[in-house]
Amino acid sequence: MRPDRGIDLDLQNQREQIQSWKLNGRLSITSEKESGTVTFRWSQDDEAYLMSFIAPLGQGTFALRGGEKDGVYLLTAKNQILHADNAETLLQQTVGWHVPVGGFRYWVRGLPEPGVDMVNQQVDEHGRITEMQQADWNISIKRYMDVDGLDLPAKIFMHNDHVKLKLIIQTWDRNP
Repeated sequence: MRPDRGIDLDLQNQREQIQSWKLNGRLSITSEKESGTVTFRWSQDDEAYLMSFIAPLGQGTFALRGGEKDGVYLLTAKNQILHADNAETLLQQTVGWHVPVGGFRYWVRGLPEPGVDMVNQQVDEHGRITEMQQADWNISIKRYMDVDGLDLPAKIFMHNDHVKLKLIIQTWDRNP
């Protein structure tokens, strides 16, 4: 990590162009009250998204759908459909997870969230972000993987004072 080097702007531009994708992986969530790991699937099509959180041993699946004009919806493991104006509030109120969905959309592509102050940025020798802080989140991109000739994050750690998230991406499809 070399904080004195700059971000590769061409690489950033290529990542910004990715508006639709599918990825699969594992998401670990650790809070003051609980911890767990789920299989994680994410389909993004411009603003619309569907995130599935699949718990082990038949504990159930949660599906979060958003990016549409009427807010976000959560399908619970008990097949209840819940609605809210934003994903952060819905996840916090229903499953107790503080997940920064707005920033997540950018961080998963190795980008800072636009319009949010960023500090303590570090980049590697290839001009890829490896560390940054946005809002009250510390984001560390621990590993990148080649996806059709473009390096995209494969291992992302995010934490604040209340929760730790670890996303291990196993497959990326940037042209679904």
